[in-house]
Amino acid sequence: MKLRPPLTPLRLTVLPLLLRHFRQPLENGELAFMQGRTVAFSAYELPGALQLTLLQDRFQLDWADERAEATLSGALAALCQVGLAQADGDALFFQRRLSMEGDTELALEVKSLLARYPLARLPSWPLLSPGGR
Repeated sequence: MKLRPPLTPLRLTVLPLLLRHFRQPLENGELAFMQGRTVAFSAYELPGALQLTLLQDRFQLDWADERAEATLSGALAALCQVGLAQADGDALFFQRRLSMEGDTELALEVKSLLARYPLARLPSWPLLSPGGR
């Protein structure tokens, strides 16, 4: 069994960002499908899967357990590509770089939500131009 680091630093960092990022979709009812539901994200390179639950419009982050109704699994790069909308989740699934287990309808809803509201937008230009500041 792999040693799992404490989740408190991750919770203190990630949960406020998720709440801020998804505030408008929450207010619009676009996350109603997630209320009381738990989705796990499993990256092969990490010591364990993480699960995200939405209860009363608040996100909870824990190590995955039997409460996870759906699991999205893959290499960390593939999961990041889905979360950042840098790759089509369906294409990654058919390339076997991403898998879904459990309630696939819930997993597909989450994947669709991430496509509509990517977690971050990366600039298409280099932060520093070559040879410049």
